[in-house]
Amino acid sequence: MLCLLAAALLAFYVWQYTSPFPLDVPKDRSLVALFHAHQQAFQTLADMADKDATIASTEKSENLGVARRSEYARLVSQIDRKMKLGFGDCRIAFWFARGGILLSIGPRWAKGIACLTCVPSRVGEIVSNLDKDPGRGGGYLVPIEGDWYMIYQRLDYDDWRKKKL
Repeated sequence: MLCLLAAALLAFYVWQYTSPFPLDVPKDRSLVALFHAHQQAFQTLADMADKDATIASTEKSENLGVARRSEYARLVSQIDRKMKLGFGDCRIAFWFARGGILLSIGPRWAKGIACLTCVPSRVGEIVSNLDKDPGRGGGYLVPIEGDWYMIYQRLDYDDWRKKKL
């Protein structure tokens, strides 16, 4: 009986971590409320990341000086210490939930808020909400205001194989 319970708990953990929409994924409404509550911190972080995108891809990159990394940490802590930042060509992403199988090589997903630095169609498809799994890999956006969007990104097995080739 104990083995059965342990197996059930392990199965639930694996499902929870690998599912494209586990139970703890923030709802759209809570992300929009978080954005409005900390809009200035989001904007300052986006401005910093936009400037740093040519030398780094995260706020913890060794390419950034100690003072710059400290400023990122200070601003991130004003919003949510668990938030992960990622920046590059077309977006500055603030990830609040992530998961998948073997995150660095297998299928994976992430949900958060993004400031776009290019046209939205280069980042993803505009949809009405992100509270449900879109059912296929890709990038999905819900407008918040101006260049700000909620973002859900899902990389499936097929997408991963194409990128590896």
